[in-house]
Formats: sequence, C-alpha cells, structure tokens
Amino acid sequence: MTWTRTNITPQDLSAGPVVFKAPPRQLALFLSEGTLFAVDNRCPHEGYPLAEGHVTEGCILTCNWHNWKFRLDDGECIIGGDDVKTYAAEVRNGQVWVDLTDPSPEETAGKILRGLRDAFQDRDYGRICREITRLECNGLDSTDALRRAIDWSHDRFEYSTTHAYAASADWLREASLHAGDWERRLVCLAEAVDHMANDALRHPVYPFSESAEPFSEAALLGAIEVQDSVMAEGLLLGAMTSGLTWPELEPILTRAALAHYNSFGHALIFVYKTGQLIEDLGEEMTRPLALNLTRHLCFATREDLLPEFRNYGRSLEVLRNPGTSDDLPEGSDRLQGASLSRLFTWIVSQFQYHSPAIIHSVLLEVNGWNLLTYDTDMMNAHQIPVSKNSSWLDVTHGVTFSNAVRILCSRYPELWAPGLLQMACFAGRNSGLLDRNVAPDEWEVEDETAFIATVREKLLDHGFRDPIFSAHLIKTFRAVEEELATSGPEGRRVLLAGLNRFLQSPLKEKHARRLAHQAIDLIRRDFE
Repeated sequence: MTWTRTNITPQDLSAGPVVFKAPPRQLALFLSEGTLFAVDNRCPHEGYPLAEGHVTEGCILTCNWHNWKFRLDDGECIIGGDDVKTYAAEVRNGQVWVDLTDPSPEETAGKILRGLRDAFQDRDYGRICREITRLECNGLDSTDALRRAIDWSHDRFEYSTTHAYAASADWLREASLHAGDWERRLVCLAEAVDHMANDALRHPVYPFSESAEPFSEAALLGAIEVQDSVMAEGLLLGAMTSGLTWPELEPILTRAALAHYNSFGHALIFVYKTGQLIEDLGEEMTRPLALNLTRHLCFATREDLLPEFRNYGRSLEVLRNPGTSDDLPEGSDRLQGASLSRLFTWIVSQFQYHSPAIIHSVLLEVNGWNLLTYDTDMMNAHQIPVSKNSSWLDVTHGVTFSNAVRILCSRYPELWAPGLLQMACFAGRNSGLLDRNVAPDEWEVEDETAFIATVREKLLDHGFRDPIFSAHLIKTFRAVEEELATSGPEGRRVLLAGLNRFLQSPLKEKHARRLAHQAIDLIRRDFE
C-alpha cells in the first residue's frame, strides 16, 4: 500500500469537504455520519469538482452540476453513469492518511470494461469515449473495446451482421493511421463501438446453434443455398472444431456470397470486412464474426432472382462457356449510363480475351461515374413508387462492392465471373439515377494529398447521429483510397471527383413524406 499523509485533520472536515492534491490526483475528503471517505474530486461525467457537491443521508454524494449521485463507500454511481474512484482513508495521530495504491491491472481492466458494457447497453457515446480513454491511459489495449463490443453484439442481430462490423473494420484501419494522436484514434474506436451499440440496442439474444455438425465445404454451401441457418451454423462450428481458421473459411464464404447477388452486394463486402477485423483483432474473433456472417448469408435477399436481373444467370452460364469477343473499348465512357443488358453483353464479349482485372477497372470506373453524377433530386422526391427509392448510399455501394470484388476475386480467381457481373448489376441498376447535367470538372480534385487529408478530418467530425451514414462515409472513402492504388489516371480522376461530390452534398437521413406517401398508396389499394 502507498499510504500518504494529507496534513488534513478531522476537525478540518467538520466544516465540509476538503480537497487534497497529490498530482496528478485530486481527492475530495468527506466526513459523513462519522465515517471518513476519499473519492476522486473530478466528477467522472464532465470533471466538475465533487467537493462542491452535497452529501445526503446514507452517505450519498450528489454532483450539483448534473445531479449524478454516488455512494461514498464504494463510488458506485446510482444516478448517472460512470462510477467515481474511491480511496481508503483513515486517521493516524490526528492526521488524515489516504492510500494512493493503484489497483492491479486486472482489477482496473475489469472495472473499465464493466463500465464500457454499461455505456454500450445504453449507447452512451460520451461514456464510451471515456471508458476507452481509461483503457488507454491505464496502459491497457484500447482495441479491446472492439473485441468486447463484438462479444456483446454478435448474437443481438436478429438477421445477423449489419453495417456495424463492416464499418468497424474500416474505423479500426483508420485508427491505425493515428497511432500518435489519441484524440483522432479515439474517435475511430468510439465510432466503431457506437455503431455496434446502436444496432444491438435493446435487442434480445438470438442464439446460434451450439451443435457442431461434421463439416464439408459442399454441406456448408448447400445449407446456405437452402437458407437453413441452423444447419449452416452447426457446420461452421464443425469446421472450427476441426481446426479450420479464417484463411481456410474465407474462400468458402466468398463463394457463398457470390453464389447470388446477395443483399444488394452487401454479403461480399461483409466477407471482406470480416476478414480485416479478424486479421486486426485476432483469430479469437473468428467464432463470433464467422457465425454472424454465416447467418447473414442464409438470410440474405437474392437480388439476382428479381425480374430486372433475369439475364444474370444466363450471362453467368455464357461466361463459363465463352464465345466470341469484340475489341475492348478504350475506356468506360462508352458504358456510362449503359443499361444492365448492355453491360452483361459487354462483359460476356470481353471475358475470354481480356484479363478480369482490365474488365474490373472499366466497371469500377463506371460505378465511380455513377457516384459522380447521381441525381440528388431522386433523393428528395417523395411521390414515387417504392421501386424508385434511392439515396446517395445506394450509389456508394457500387464502389465499395467493386473494392471487395478486386480483393477477394484476386485471391480466388475462379470467382471473377460472378464478381464482374454483379459489378454490372450495380452499374446497370444505378444508370437510371444519374443527372446528365452534372459538370465533372467542377468536382475534379487537383491536389489529391490535400483532399485526402481534408476527408480524414471530415470523417472525425461528420456530425451524423445515425451511424449508418457515417458508416457509408468511412466505407466509401476507404474503398476509393484502396482502389486508387490500382486505377489508371482516368479512373483516379473519376473516383476522386465522385467522392468529392458525395462528401460535399447533403445526405437526407429521413424520408418522412416519401414513407407516408408510399404507405397510403399501398394500404388504400384494398379500399379503392
């Protein structure tokens, strides 16, 4: 123990609390109901001095600024949020002594993580920031906040993984760029934890299968294909029980993700980002993340079964039995705004004679062009059918999906065909959402380095309360940045200009009139 004399007497405390400073500590000493107490003088909420608070019956200390209340004996916050730190205190020879011994790292970590869980369950962003900072300042691993958040959320998503995990992978990679700047790094970590907290907020547990089934790749792919999530989860458990790790699971789940145009391409993006999270947080995160992803693949909507994509399956079969080819166009300008049918035809004509990487670069540029020329009037329109709903977020998916295709199909080349055709699905679907009057030169980025730095600053103070919007900011930025490394001059120009316009345009967070109009239109059909 590290007992320290304070030069304060019990008589001094009879007139009220006294502050004792032992830098960097600052303690508030109280004598209440005949008992001596010592607590951190800084309120854990916003740092106001607790010595200016008041003590009521039962030795309850109230911070007068926001009415937070603490038990003086153990520091537990009974109204408010964070607990206050307490210190042992006693009187020796008429002087007050306090024990400034720090608790063990294990005790400290346990207390902080309990506080973080409380903050997570309430989705209290301020407290999330404080608890993660406590990890950092106590020399603990601040990224453990993400590991715990995954543990607390992975079985709280009824239909499995959400954008929260995909965005968390990007926030974590962004945090790694700010190793020497805790404020910036904290924002990235807190954004990840907050998004998971938001998506799990007040949800019950949706248990995963606990029965490990004998694993085979064919069995897992078959269970996913028939959307049997219980069997698929059991087979995944069997795979991990037999020793398979993420690098061995990733190609199987990538194949499952590209077996259909799953959930508007989200499935493949989630596979890519799941791998990044496991790589950055450790192999121990494979179980919760892979189970969640497997459930997602079973519940995913299959867009390729919709009428507008009816040529997808036929085109995929042709790619597997290629025919003749025309010359590859010089650039994507001939395909800007092209229909889905034309895009399918073009891919089929090129696939046998040109590398998938070349075809990918053209389709990426088309999706970048769609981002650059999105018609913002579509976002504000409300007297439209559900089939015409669109927003900025829809066109960003074309770029983030293209990024996932390049990474995963480069690893598993046998999957290029569905990957490229699904990139065309994005480009073709979004071709009807474009504003032909947008002047690309107005959005062109002249100083790429300065622009990237500016974007990073915007990410750190985006201003969106709903994390789905900040998630699309970070995901789109990170995808564009990764694709710049492999894009030619024209591709870079289009991607940067598209990102520039996206970031400088308002995002509509709620479509009240549209939802009201569409609800009336649907329900009245049974009465008119």
